Amino acid sequence: MIEELIDFINNELLEGAAPDLDQHTPLLELGILNSLSMVRLLAHVDQRYGAKIPEHDITPVHFENIETLAALINTLSAKDEMQAEQSVSELERLVKLQESYGIQSELVDAGEGFKQHVLRVKGDGPLWILLPALGNPSTSWSSTLRSVQGRHNAVALDLAGFGLSQSANEAPSYVDHVEFTLQYLATLEEQEWVLVANSAGSMIATEIARRFPEKVKALVCSGFGLVEDVENWWGDLKKMSSNPEQFLAAAYYHPPKMTPALESLLDDVLSRPAYHSFLDDYARQSIAKTFDGVMVPTLFVAGNHDQIIPPEWSEKAAELLDKASVTRLSRCGHFSASERPEEFVWVVEDFLNREAM
Repeated sequence: MIEELIDFINNELLEGAAPDLDQHTPLLELGILNSLSMVRLLAHVDQRYGAKIPEHDITPVHFENIETLAALINTLSAKDEMQAEQSVSELERLVKLQESYGIQSELVDAGEGFKQHVLRVKGDGPLWILLPALGNPSTSWSSTLRSVQGRHNAVALDLAGFGLSQSANEAPSYVDHVEFTLQYLATLEEQEWVLVANSAGSMIATEIARRFPEKVKALVCSGFGLVEDVENWWGDLKKMSSNPEQFLAAAYYHPPKMTPALESLLDDVLSRPAYHSFLDDYARQSIAKTFDGVMVPTLFVAGNHDQIIPPEWSEKAAELLDKASVTRLSRCGHFSASERPEEFVWVVEDFLNREAM
């Protein structure tokens, strides 16, 4: 089993990039397992060994290395555990893993029929509000949360229609997302915010920064910029979304290998009404004016290999603002906080330190 797991992780998850991988290699400490690769590994263990790992066993102790994972698989009663955990989604299991690191999972009643699910860590200073790309859950910020834990206050949101947030509106528009986010922010004790957003989440962040410049200390937009030909860009994005493998190739410098489990996960996200309702007619008309009236210090983090929002678009957006700068990350695509988590956090912290001087 250990040899099989080594082979799967090296060849399927890492595409042969770790020939020296052995049973003692620290999987979590080295970042070998992230949100996407964890989903694929859990599915593989289930399919290959008939062991659906229960959420209470998804802890750093069991996933420290391949030896500890193999020991867990060997001690599970596959049939009993499979029946007991059928109702637990893969996303809930990923959230449980974050809780094992001391990251809090909260479902907050934000009013008007909306319950906001967040992952939260405690630290000092203004609250980092992490807004994900459309369709990405709060766990997409897991590496960022672990990096800033104990140093910064931070909270990662599940947007309405995705993740574990709950709303009667299954097809929220861009305007709806802004209002849902503001409903949640109204429940917070913290009154100073650093908005850190990825992709379409940046549209929500810029609107909040425009409305509440007295509360927003800084704005960080990753994987986003000035989209001048909105209709053609949106048409191309919809075509890519219909082909998950093509979408991953455009979004990642090192795209994860497509497997049945990952394809099922992507199909679910890309087929949701909430994925297609965000950029309605009003939002598409507004997207070219996203940065109008934004007065807060702004950082754009651009992946050099981003084919969804090319880095040049971030640079064009920065030219529109008085207090803006751009940092490009090498070997990185659309999701810089996932592909280059430590570098991403360092860049944001450096930006905030410079602004505080």
